Amino acid sequence: MDKKDLIQRIWPFFIVFFLYTFISSAMIQYFGRNQLHLFINKFHTPVLDYFFRYYTDFGTTGLLIILSIYIVWKSNWITLGYLIITEIIASIPSVFTKKYFFKHVHRPSYYFHQNNIELHLIEGAKLQIPYTFPSGHTLLAVIIAMTLCTMTNKRGLQFIFALHFPLIAYSRMYLSKHFAIDTIGGATLGFFTFIFVYYCLNNLNIQFKFQPIYKRNDNRN
Repeated sequence: MDKKDLIQRIWPFFIVFFLYTFISSAMIQYFGRNQLHLFINKFHTPVLDYFFRYYTDFGTTGLLIILSIYIVWKSNWITLGYLIITEIIASIPSVFTKKYFFKHVHRPSYYFHQNNIELHLIEGAKLQIPYTFPSGHTLLAVIIAMTLCTMTNKRGLQFIFALHFPLIAYSRMYLSKHFAIDTIGGATLGFFTFIFVYYCLNNLNIQFKFQPIYKRNDNRN
């Protein structure tokens, strides 16, 4: 396998990504942004309330920290670059877009409250008002999932890792932190930024990028 060919290397992720963006876009077109969110909000249970309340942050910030430590301990510089450099680069247009183009677009919880429409909201979950597009959590989940997929050749595992990002995207809608279109925006930004960074790093003519970060001393007395 040519590791420089990202599609060949992690094609299960590409399938999941395009299925999610296509199905989500089709549902937005069918229901409309607001009605789709109200439709999703109808389906809730105490178990899902508890799960998504904690998974949405653990599966992004928490997993970013854990995965970074694991890569430093077990993997190489280029894999760390996929994760960290992509997140840094993608965060710039994400934050800029949120704060300068969509700062007056409210998140679902506040938007529906202003329109006197009651939502199922999870007790204890912090409510936010501005900066809804794009979803930063979904952006990071895509970067994490794509990095994990590059770390294995097992297609089954790649499918499992790829499913992490739709689950995070759904958690953002479940918690009424984002509309579906916000998750598509975040996923798309993370996806194309990862591809850009991936090919840039793989075409850099530096040898140490494939070397282990933490060199263990295997000499035994």
